[in-house]
Amino acid sequence: MADGGAAAQALTAGRSCPPHYGYSPRVFARAADAAADCAYVIGGLYGNVLALDAIEAMAAAEAAPPLLVFNGDFHWFDAAPALFSEVQKRVLAAGRMALRGNVETEIAGEDDGAGCGCAYPDSVPDADVERSNAILARLRAVAAAAGSRAALAALPMHRVLAIGGARVAVVHGDAWSLAGWRFAHDALHDPAQEAAQRSAFELGAVDVYACSHTCAPALKRVPAAHGEGFVVNNGAAGMASFAGSAHGLITRIATRALPRALAGRRRYGVHTGAVWIDALQVEFDLPAWLARFDALWPAGSAAAVSYRQRLIDGPPFSVDAALGRAPGGSTSACFP
Repeated sequence: MADGGAAAQALTAGRSCPPHYGYSPRVFARAADAAADCAYVIGGLYGNVLALDAIEAMAAAEAAPPLLVFNGDFHWFDAAPALFSEVQKRVLAAGRMALRGNVETEIAGEDDGAGCGCAYPDSVPDADVERSNAILARLRAVAAAAGSRAALAALPMHRVLAIGGARVAVVHGDAWSLAGWRFAHDALHDPAQEAAQRSAFELGAVDVYACSHTCAPALKRVPAAHGEGFVVNNGAAGMASFAGSAHGLITRIATRALPRALAGRRRYGVHTGAVWIDALQVEFDLPAWLARFDALWPAGSAAAVSYRQRLIDGPPFSVDAALGRAPGGSTSACFP
């Protein structure tokens, strides 16, 4: 019985969604937590400080500084004290906004039963889930040694921004859960999910949901009672998002059009009338990042097996899949 119980826990860890992750879309029907003319939503930085360098350079090209919003999983590959501390210091710096993703939540917690807290769907193989749990365990030890866990535990799960005339709900997972997958590309473009999506906009009284978590980008227009809403998932800021590309992706939401200096970074987007929503490519120094990654995660390690090839070649995923114009493959093809 003891062995069977341990096996069951190992299988559940990383797939289960802890009850405290949940919330109702009604939580977004509140006064905005902050206002901005331009915001960069940076989900899935994954400890990649070279991607953060590139994002900061993009922000410097704007007419006015954008609000940098880190909506979770800014830690992941940074499993060394100095790098972990650098990521935390820069993300939590004054003038920036940070949310906790499942990674930060579980780093700060004590319960091994949730594993990485990813709530992986069945399409993700058990071996991938087990490697993510192993990465999380190593990160938790690094954070404990650095005395960083309390600061992560204090971060909110969601925020509401006023960007011009648009209300933007910034989440890590979806409108219902910190680690929800209903804003994953496949669920988002499933017609059977549209009623629930409309309800999320109506209950939340927002115009845009900006998320990440699933590691695969997406953009969807949702007809709603007030006209239309948009869900935009940036996939990952610190890791490749599309096949044949090593670049990350962030979401820009602004009252002004993209400056000419950044026009070459735009992969897709939409102008709603109130705001511009654009997916911007993050062109970081891949060779330099791979050198850091390999030093921390050598061949055969959990992160190397799950992620290294994706860092170089990207996942089997396309812009057409992100926009719902082509099949996107299984979730496991996008989230290692």
